[in-house]
Amino acid sequence: MSKQKILSLLILSFYSIMALAQPADIYKGAQRWVEKPLLHPMPASFLQASAVYLMDSRTFYFKNEGKDLLQYNYVYRLIKVTDDKGIEMFNKIYIPISRQLEISEIKARAITSTGKVIDVPADKIKEVEEEGRLYKLFAMEGIDKGAEIEYSYVIKKSPGFFGSEIFQSKKVPYYQARVLIISPDYLQFSAKGNNGFKVVPDSVMNGERFLAGYSENIQELDDEKYGLPDAYMQRVDFKLSFNLSSNKNVELYTWKEAARKVYSNLTTTTEKEKKAIVRFVNEANIPDGTNEEKTIALLEDYMKTTINADENLVGEDADDFEKIIKTTNATNFGITRFFIAMLTYKNIRYQAVFPSVRDKLPLDEDLANWNRLDDMLIYFPNTGKYAQPSAAIFRYPYVEPYWGGTKGFFLKGTTIGEVKTAIGKFDSIPLEPFEQHAQNMEVFARLDASGDSVIINCKQILKGYAAVSYRPIWAYLPKDKQEITIKDIIQNIAKSEHIENIITENTKLTDATDNKPLIISSTIYSAELLEKAGNKLLFKIGELIGSQVQMYQEKPRQLPAEVEYPHVLYRKIRFEIPAGYSVKNLNDLNIDIQHKNDNVVTMGFVSNYLLTGNTLDVEVMETYRNIKYPLSEFETFKKVINAAADFNKVVLVLEKKK
Repeated sequence: MSKQKILSLLILSFYSIMALAQPADIYKGAQRWVEKPLLHPMPASFLQASAVYLMDSRTFYFKNEGKDLLQYNYVYRLIKVTDDKGIEMFNKIYIPISRQLEISEIKARAITSTGKVIDVPADKIKEVEEEGRLYKLFAMEGIDKGAEIEYSYVIKKSPGFFGSEIFQSKKVPYYQARVLIISPDYLQFSAKGNNGFKVVPDSVMNGERFLAGYSENIQELDDEKYGLPDAYMQRVDFKLSFNLSSNKNVELYTWKEAARKVYSNLTTTTEKEKKAIVRFVNEANIPDGTNEEKTIALLEDYMKTTINADENLVGEDADDFEKIIKTTNATNFGITRFFIAMLTYKNIRYQAVFPSVRDKLPLDEDLANWNRLDDMLIYFPNTGKYAQPSAAIFRYPYVEPYWGGTKGFFLKGTTIGEVKTAIGKFDSIPLEPFEQHAQNMEVFARLDASGDSVIINCKQILKGYAAVSYRPIWAYLPKDKQEITIKDIIQNIAKSEHIENIITENTKLTDATDNKPLIISSTIYSAELLEKAGNKLLFKIGELIGSQVQMYQEKPRQLPAEVEYPHVLYRKIRFEIPAGYSVKNLNDLNIDIQHKNDNVVTMGFVSNYLLTGNTLDVEVMETYRNIKYPLSEFETFKKVINAAADFNKVVLVLEKKK
């Protein structure tokens, strides 16, 4: 079958699922519903689903009107519901809108299980605002088990030359999904299907260019623990690539062009701004002769303790340096420009980097979707480390953990003739090494004089990201809130209101730069860890490692397991067995679940004990050396996670000696 025939069939099928719609004027996105709709059988592959999108069709029509190019989005959806859960999911329909676009031609109806058609009147379609977002909202009256919900709408807006359409969710599968991009024949879009979504090469008919994509039988993507679903969802990404009427040999919106434009915006400063930066940096009082790494850390800390970054800040001069200094507020982009200007003044080499954030849709080296150029890091070639100007809680070299362990788009400044510009390339963004991150613990436990409760002297020793996540407590919370929060952390070892001798060390945000361990020491008096059963004592030693996650996986795993950052958890527990008692089940403390690559432990939970007289020493080592564990290793990953949960349940049985 020819490419032209395939495209024609796809276009005709967009609004024609099982004789659902008339094909006339399909290419213009017209929605023509049949007057007497017929119910459809539940697709065989989704008989157990609560609901299914029988069709989700989205057309993006770029049209010349006078001298303007406008974009019309035609959206059509048909959903079948089978049970109460499905009814609950779709008894109200929310259509996201904004002030910058015009929505029209909203049509909706329900077809009950008996075939009765219930239209949604126009006056029942309301505009609402929830959690700061605008929606068109309408209720679907009369839907029951086996009913179908059908709705469509049209959006008119200024053209957007980048897009990403996702056709997979955590709750509802898709039987058929369609995308169609229509443009004047001289505007050529590129599109890429991901994770099974297919794209057909474009064709020209009657002065218009058509680019189509489709998929079928898309399973729902379950919400799995330690799974990051965004990158694995079926979707199509697209962008405008050529304007054939001006220069058919020059591609538009490339990564190369993005590097030049962004670099210019980041580094172009006025003379007034340069003078403002000089004054600001000099006020930081960085001693002469300070090495580069220390200078970076001091510049970042001074900027972040003086200026607040707010991504929602608006205003004509929101990125202007003089105004930033005066108001002590900046946008995320403005604070990044500001930091770059500081580095430039101090002659520190840097590269701006856009990370392919692990828990978001990724950057794609093959298709330059500029809409994803959002989050920004600064890379320092001389140290090999990073800073995140917009994040108040992080200090060099720590950045959002999901922004590392990934790839990024690096802008390397260069000079061509007398013009300063940048070369863009994709490269890896490593996190700080595995050995830098630890959640360690030292515990000494003994019974009090009454023998009714346990006295626990504990020390939590946190390094790397484990410490970074807690240090904002001391930077941003008032004193009384600090005390409450610190006690909550301590109570993870033992639930008790009786906590004394709290000592904290290395709590400053800047302690991250040298990776000084954050230490929280305390004494806990707990009766909950000890129970009496006749002449026996039951000591819940496993709870001393804190509460643990337990994983159950009834369905086949869909996503690889991914942790926030690599780390170890080493716990050293010493328990003074009371005189006259012996422990009957010490072997419960022995657990060994490990996975090795090339004789190196990549993940594992190992616990063991040593009994010397009445002193019981227990060592627990939990290891996650990698960020990501493939599906082939998931069962072992689950066993490691569950091993920690199993240890958490260990209760030592102490019996009086005869």
